[in-house]
Amino acid sequence: MAFGYEYWMVNLSDFDPNSFLLFVRNPKGQTKLRNYVTGVERVVGQPSSQEVFGGTEKKQMCFQVDPHNTADHAYWHKATLDFNARYLPSRSGIVSSIVTSDLPARDRKQPRCVHGQARRGSQKQLQDYVNQHEASITAAVMDALPAAIREMNASLTWVSPLARHDYVEYRDGDFLDAVGLDNCRNHLARFWPPGGPSWDALAIVSFANTAMTPGVILVEAKSHISEIYGGGCQAGPRPRSTIENALDAAKQWCGASRDTDWMGPLYQSANRLAHLYFLRERLHRPAWLVNLFFLDDPIGPADRAAWLAELRKVQTALGLTSSVPFALDVFLPALPPTTEVCPFEKDDCYGNRDTSQYLSEQETARTPGFGRSTQGREVDKTSWTNPVVAWAERWMAHARHSGKTNFGIEDRIEQIAAQWREPVPGIWERDVDARLLLKRYQRGDCNAPHPGEHTIEHDILCRHFESISCYGEKLLDGVNALPLVHNEMGGRNGNVEADLLLLAQNAQGYRMFLCEVKSASNDAWHAAVENLRQLKLLLSGTDPLRLFTKRNPSLPLPSQILITALVLAPPSFYSSGGRKGNAMCPAIKLLTRFNAEFGVDARLAVWDSHRLQIRDWTAPMG
Repeated sequence: MAFGYEYWMVNLSDFDPNSFLLFVRNPKGQTKLRNYVTGVERVVGQPSSQEVFGGTEKKQMCFQVDPHNTADHAYWHKATLDFNARYLPSRSGIVSSIVTSDLPARDRKQPRCVHGQARRGSQKQLQDYVNQHEASITAAVMDALPAAIREMNASLTWVSPLARHDYVEYRDGDFLDAVGLDNCRNHLARFWPPGGPSWDALAIVSFANTAMTPGVILVEAKSHISEIYGGGCQAGPRPRSTIENALDAAKQWCGASRDTDWMGPLYQSANRLAHLYFLRERLHRPAWLVNLFFLDDPIGPADRAAWLAELRKVQTALGLTSSVPFALDVFLPALPPTTEVCPFEKDDCYGNRDTSQYLSEQETARTPGFGRSTQGREVDKTSWTNPVVAWAERWMAHARHSGKTNFGIEDRIEQIAAQWREPVPGIWERDVDARLLLKRYQRGDCNAPHPGEHTIEHDILCRHFESISCYGEKLLDGVNALPLVHNEMGGRNGNVEADLLLLAQNAQGYRMFLCEVKSASNDAWHAAVENLRQLKLLLSGTDPLRLFTKRNPSLPLPSQILITALVLAPPSFYSSGGRKGNAMCPAIKLLTRFNAEFGVDARLAVWDSHRLQIRDWTAPMG
């Protein structure tokens, strides 16, 4: 607990039956109850502890969670959505409250959103990227944002289209609710009539400096060129007048010719620009419009050159002589059609099916509530929509520690060893993504890699690949950002990735190196637990070598190959004092135990950027 404060996620029907709330109690017994369901903080009361914990007849649910800054709205918004999805499946949760709560009764039968899983095209591509390849789409968008934003340690939280919310796409006031601007509905109603853009995806930009106003990402996605054009504005006379006034204001802001037709075939592009103008100039909020184009989607294949040629025509037709400020063009390779079978039907997103067949009794008993103990409550087996998510999160619960030298290290190592002995639950193994076959460096910042871990990965895979010695062995191949699980439900903890997977050759044969790359974040204990989680998945797969076999069909790779797991970091990562220094001995104990008991090869390794070597870390003398 942080300085005696207690943090709980609670569901209290008297305050909000459709959402979990954050309940904080300080050492003096003072309390505060906050609602983050819209992405911004709203204090809803100061109930006593007895009111919160004593009302069992009201079927209240209380789960203790890790302390975290209450000003980090994006963090608590995500926590709220996670708890709602797990424990409130029968109450419609966040989707119903956002879509219908502020509508007049006569309108509630007609939700103002698009929802449901798509089967093809840009909608399907975007749903799959946000829910199954979150790191890839986040990296691509972050790379397109101004460098100043990245330098402020900005992060993205996707709020749509999420699988756990039936892939809902928001429009009108509902999109403002989704990005935490629910108090601006009246402003939008004066700017644009009902029936405005339905946003393909939405994200919130948060900053490490919590005093900074969160930003908004608006996404419009296309898979084929003809999607750019439409039948024009179909509004009646009264709403049409409002739209024309809004478009005229947006034209002036964009620097477009006043007499250009924005109501015709390019009306969709125009109204998206108008809403970008609305957010930035009328609401004075940081916002960016991301025009996302998928390359070579089978539905209407177009490569980058074809898209760029068409976009030049669009710019001319809109009367634009230069790029629109804060509008970004992002290109992503279309994901190949998948034949993977997921054991969870659509209803499972809401917990309506019994998933106990995928959970052992031990897994069910140990499943935590958002990474912490459930405080003696019986865990509902249907509360987790995908068992591999729970499995992955339990690993990372072991990775957290207080920063002190002794944090119950022996017990913690026993718990991790017990989890290693368990099989990975559910149907989790994925085929090799087609994008992994094209190049070594997979992140979206290849031309200007972000400082720290991305720079290390880029140096190894691109800049110095031919010259690197990895434990005295020559590198033959490698990739980064390698996804290790097939997880339909999304989420960072469920989508386990390896930072680097390297293939090397020596006089005896071949070896793979599975690397958790670190520069400054976390510590050696945290990294060692992450790396062992990745190693467990790689060793549990049916064919750990299949990626390199597909990438190098002419290479005579054997069916069995040694795999070495590495925490790979610069020397300074290991020599730091304080929390990092206190984590070194526990990390060494953990890896020593695993190497001896389970016969694995897991190590702390150093990236020597001067000698271009990857080698063992050795404890300093004296």
